[in-house]
Amino acid sequence: MTAKEYTLHSPRWADDALRFALRCCPSRPDCEDAVQEALASLWQRCSHVDCAKGKPYILGATYRSLMHSLRHARVERSHADAIRANLPGTQEADEGFDLREAIEHSLRVLPEVQRAILQLRDVEGYSYREIAETLELSDSQVQVYLFRARVAMRKQLKSLGYDNDR
Repeated sequence: MTAKEYTLHSPRWADDALRFALRCCPSRPDCEDAVQEALASLWQRCSHVDCAKGKPYILGATYRSLMHSLRHARVERSHADAIRANLPGTQEADEGFDLREAIEHSLRVLPEVQRAILQLRDVEGYSYREIAETLELSDSQVQVYLFRARVAMRKQLKSLGYDNDR
């Protein structure tokens, strides 16, 4: 890919990557950081990446960067929760879910790869081949992960009281 091709296509790829990242993570600043890291990575490897592979490269790099920061945040949260659990007088509030919150909660408990595949396929409308290239998986792995994600979502939503048998 040439610098001219990068300049021409990268804004559109960045928009797609940001939209995808926002569906995987609620924190817009974290998503924007992940997209910027992906763009910088592509710029550094510009001469080694074919222009046709630019979009999957950006999406994949954004996904990996975002998952790294989410894992780090999860570790920090678990340490904070452990400290909070040892403090006297702390109680969890009883949460009521509406359907949107239930879906978001169900997405959050999925493994990262299943959540990403579900988002790319069902929300963004990507093909199995595009998802496979983006996440560096085989087509069959994408199909299996998608099936498992949908089954897990149904179970989770049913456990929260949303048991629509469609």
